[in-house]
Amino acid sequence: MSLVRDKEGTGYTLTLEPELENFPYHDEQEAAVEVNQACERSILKAPEQYMWLHKRFKSRPDGEPPAYE
Repeated sequence: MSLVRDKEGTGYTLTLEPELENFPYHDEQEAAVEVNQACERSILKAPEQYMWLHKRFKSRPDGEPPAYE
């Protein structure tokens, strides 16, 4: 599913996609690719609205600039 805010900022369009067919449960690598491609398709509907909230790299090596500012 994806949720895209309308241009006026007054509402959203919710799109429900069909389930992933022939999902490669047997192969973790293929499964990760499939899920990432599904996420990318959703993001490309309105990339300007995409916001990644997870801060995976909470620390940096000494002397390196912060990853998030």
